[in-house]
Amino acid sequence: MDNLNNAADELSRWAEDLERKAQRYQALHGRMSEVSVTETSADGRIGVTVDANGVTTAVTLAPAVRGMDPAAVAGELMACTRRAQARLRERVTGLVHDLVGTDEAGEAIVGQYAERFPDPEPTPAEQGPTPPPTPPAAPWPAATASDVLATRKPDRDRVVAPEEPTEEDLFYQRRSWLQ
Repeated sequence: MDNLNNAADELSRWAEDLERKAQRYQALHGRMSEVSVTETSADGRIGVTVDANGVTTAVTLAPAVRGMDPAAVAGELMACTRRAQARLRERVTGLVHDLVGTDEAGEAIVGQYAERFPDPEPTPAEQGPTPPPTPPAAPWPAATASDVLATRKPDRDRVVAPEEPTEEDLFYQRRSWLQ
């Protein structure tokens, strides 16, 4: 009888523990649905906001963007997005550890965010000066004049003229399409 009471108490504690864990995960879900992160370019002309899934929800472009090279704008948009997603990963990791601790499910969430949103690659400005580019190697040897002449078609200098116009051509040349 004592073993039965101990088993019932243990089952009751296990159920209470599951209920507390479920409440913590519900709180985590609620807090994560409110998370958004905004990153801005160093010059303040471009801003990107991502939601809890890392999806871009807002893009802000200052009027000074008009004169920028479109490739530079696109590159900065992507850099801001990657930085925002990396900061999102950090915020979610903090929320998971604060609300649910370091259990297996919490660590799985953290691992998914770490896999999806790695640290962004440093931009050229953050890396410092770049070495001068090396000239590219020639993909094949330069052609000589004899190579060019050898590949030329033999009848290229022949002049081809149209035939004399036929009676039908002359008839339609004198007509207007309006007639």
